Amino acid sequence: MPASDHPTGYGSIPTAGADWQAWIRHLDDRLARQGIAPGRMVILLPYLQLVEPARRAWAAAHPSGFGPRFETTRSWASALAPWWPAPTDVSGDMARDSLVAEAMVARVTRGSADPALRTVLASRLVDAARSVAPLAAARPPAERVAWAEAQREALGQAVPQGPHWESLVASLALAWAGNASYPTDVLWTGVAAPGAVADRLWVLQGFQHDPLGQALGVHWGERAELSDPFGLLAGGAGAAPEVLTLQSCADAEEEAQRTAATVVARINQGRFPLALVANDRRQTRRVSAMLSGAGVSLCDETGWKLSTTHAAAQVMAVLRAADPRARMDDVLDLLKQGAAWPPAQVEALELAAREAGVSAWKAAVRHTASAPLIPEGFAALLESLQAARPLERWLDALRAALQASGLWERLAADAAGQGTIRALRLDEGASEELLQVGMAVAESGRPGARLGLSAFSAWVRDVLEGASFKPVSDPDAQVVILPLSQLLGRGFSTVVMPGCDELTLDPDRGQQSPWTAAQCEQLGLPGRAALMEAQAQAWQAALRAPQVDILWRRQEGGEPLSPSPWVMALPGFDDRQAAANTFCAPRPLSPVAVAHPLPIAPDLMPSALSASAYQDLRDCPYRFFAMRQLRLSEADELEAEPDQRDLGNWLHAVLRRFHEERGDGRPGRDTDTRRLDQIGEEMATEMGLQVDEGGAGFLPYQAVWPALREGYLDWLAGHEGGDGRPGPMFARAEAELSANLPPWRLYGKLDRIDQQHSPEGPLPLVIDYKTESRDKTNRRVKDPFEDTQLAFYAALLPDETLRAAYLSITDGRSASGREGATHLVEQPFVLQAREHLREGIVQDLGRVAAGHALPALGEGMVCEYCAARGLCRKDFWSAP
Repeated sequence: MPASDHPTGYGSIPTAGADWQAWIRHLDDRLARQGIAPGRMVILLPYLQLVEPARRAWAAAHPSGFGPRFETTRSWASALAPWWPAPTDVSGDMARDSLVAEAMVARVTRGSADPALRTVLASRLVDAARSVAPLAAARPPAERVAWAEAQREALGQAVPQGPHWESLVASLALAWAGNASYPTDVLWTGVAAPGAVADRLWVLQGFQHDPLGQALGVHWGERAELSDPFGLLAGGAGAAPEVLTLQSCADAEEEAQRTAATVVARINQGRFPLALVANDRRQTRRVSAMLSGAGVSLCDETGWKLSTTHAAAQVMAVLRAADPRARMDDVLDLLKQGAAWPPAQVEALELAAREAGVSAWKAAVRHTASAPLIPEGFAALLESLQAARPLERWLDALRAALQASGLWERLAADAAGQGTIRALRLDEGASEELLQVGMAVAESGRPGARLGLSAFSAWVRDVLEGASFKPVSDPDAQVVILPLSQLLGRGFSTVVMPGCDELTLDPDRGQQSPWTAAQCEQLGLPGRAALMEAQAQAWQAALRAPQVDILWRRQEGGEPLSPSPWVMALPGFDDRQAAANTFCAPRPLSPVAVAHPLPIAPDLMPSALSASAYQDLRDCPYRFFAMRQLRLSEADELEAEPDQRDLGNWLHAVLRRFHEERGDGRPGRDTDTRRLDQIGEEMATEMGLQVDEGGAGFLPYQAVWPALREGYLDWLAGHEGGDGRPGPMFARAEAELSANLPPWRLYGKLDRIDQQHSPEGPLPLVIDYKTESRDKTNRRVKDPFEDTQLAFYAALLPDETLRAAYLSITDGRSASGREGATHLVEQPFVLQAREHLREGIVQDLGRVAAGHALPALGEGMVCEYCAARGLCRKDFWSAP
């Protein structure tokens, strides 16, 4: 556990106090020389997190009296007057901005672009408008429209025209930003005029200059001063930390572990508050999870996208399950998350779907195995979300679905869930705001068009992706997670920076921009050189901390990585790296031999035995122990695409229905062909294998169906008496039988039983369908005493005389010249094999019940696909 006996908040300035004190002395001198009362000065800081340290620094130097007003442009404006965006403003809220952007694109394209292109253009328009919004906000409202027009003309003349759609987006973005109002517009009014609330304005720029701060400095004229705080608050460039450690990590996981260990070690040394720099947000979330588990208190100033929270995943689970083409996995995901449905019923539905191989929700609704297990009202709930409707009605329907599923209460009780509800306007009446926006941007003055489920889901996804979530943090947190650019003036005891590799911390990368370099230069947006300079200054500010720990990984995705050029430029890079303390204490591990398992379980004998269970015992006794005595099993996959197993199940179902309807009649070849085709389509629909239900992978099997059908009908004609003599006739399909073999009971399901007339009476013919290769089927009957399946099935029948065979159904490509596409592969010695099997079952099960060990054999192809391989630890056995 980290130490907790050093009470100091993250807002305090224990180590950078000298920097702040020097800046306060500089401010005192300036006020004295100009004869300005401190209370009549406004000091604009680059970001909000500096306000409280600045106020504390002033209070420490001046315990009494009024101090300057420390603000950011946004906080100063909000203190002077509240602001609410107009319907067409660039609000920074994706729920509103996306509607405005889509309406603007639709108006100028007039249906000439396809919907997918319009969606892309709207997304790019939002990005472009938000990037130029700070430039527009830096213009007085009365001059903003003229500024936008001038910029549009200048871009058209000075910047080479790109593709038509890019030019359209640029023009729309400037028009949108130029005609919008902003929260800081009050700073241009008489309320904030020079001499009204203050006599002097001091603007402290950050690493990237604020256009509004610079514009306000010009607006205030001689009463304003713009200052670069880098020399004052960071102690100047080129300084080095007192202690610097470099840690090279093998991969991302080692980097996360070493980062967490370093943070804990520094806290235990009393070196906090500590800054954890979020160079790589994914890696930072991994580290923060480790630190939370170690009891470290965190304050995350960066937050993360709302779309990555569990609350957002719950909302998207509802929409994914409602899709008419939803997979069974998506529906089960919703059922498991919702509190409205009994877990036992959901588990039973999942088990039935897996056993039946039902992967599509539409098929599950009709399948006889899964349909009865669907919770009452659930299918109707999903259907209620499939009709097109306006956006505000979609929000009402989504809220109702969340309430019906039991997810609404969970969202309301969770901070991220509350943020999700606010971002999507899911509260009662909250959608009225979006309705007003839609009416304002629609040419007809009425709400926008009706949205389908896919379009609404895309809108929800964009809103959640565009919103951020910051969890409630402890104000006295030991660790503050923040971006590199916000280390300026913070005064942390220690700075830990993971992700300092050549990709994550690339000095030459800059920031992604929707504008080209030429457009950025014309508009006044920071170019590549300015962004690189700002990043370099932030790096230098990080190195001003007394203790700095730098980490990077040596590979990512199998590709080698080097440290960032800034890291390699540090003095003594190689020596520091070799001597770095990783804070990960090594633990000696002694290898332990893994022996072959020899379990003994006479008390776990199964009460009944199937053919596959006995085959497990013959293949590997340990497999019998794991799968039959411990009753462990793999969960069947809900495959999105059909496979060979689905073909076999489908063919079994088709032949069963065909013969049960046909009985012992012989309607003729044409009738049989038509009926087989009809049954094939019906069964494919019921099992969710049709193309219109997402089962495009079944097309190859449908392509070979004519060959399978014709080959089967050719065989059936000869089987039923093609030479003039009566042949075996169909009796039963999927026959569930059992037999006693004291003290054991045998059970099984036979694919098919035919009856053949003989002088001694009806002679049963047991048939098991096989869709495997012909050679594999022929090998099954080569040694009658090694084949378990037919002998076991024969043991389930009381008849003294019977026949047993595999029916090999292929498309004819694997058949020899004398065999048809469908061929009966009979076991001629099935009666002898049956008696041998009965004796073997009694002897083998008797040994298990008597306490004989069940060793893992670890031989043959059985091990390659054994579900118990991980349990027997075959891959870790030690050599004798």
